[in-house]
Amino acid sequence: MIKEFINGNYHYILGSPATVISKVKINGVDISKYLTNESKIGWYDVTSDSNATNADGTMVFNVINTKYRLDLVTRPLLEYELIDFYKEILENPTVTIDFYNPFTGTWKQTRCYRGDRGVQAMYPIETPEDRVELYSPISQSFIEL
Repeated sequence: MIKEFINGNYHYILGSPATVISKVKINGVDISKYLTNESKIGWYDVTSDSNATNADGTMVFNVINTKYRLDLVTRPLLEYELIDFYKEILENPTVTIDFYNPFTGTWKQTRCYRGDRGVQAMYPIETPEDRVELYSPISQSFIEL
């Protein structure tokens, strides 16, 4: 748990989520503590342009590769946590990601490029001791090279 406080009728507990996608590492750095169970792993087929139907109307589907897409969604983050979360992501346009693959039941390491990034403004929460500023949850996508 990061911090617990009461403000008016509301009880806040800032901490890691109860459920996460699994252990996720970016360039060997574990970022699972920042993720929520809204994070997703997608596995999709890359097909050639020759997908069509043949003379009898049968669909011809030519899969040439499969790729992963990870959409990592964070909990609300304090400023230092946001900086820590993005530390490895902003270093290079491509990263190595280790994650548990639910499709195969095995661990997977893949090289990915980072998708677009966006952060909403901080929102302040006043506590009896001090003022806490949080960033809204963010979503960061990674697509396998």
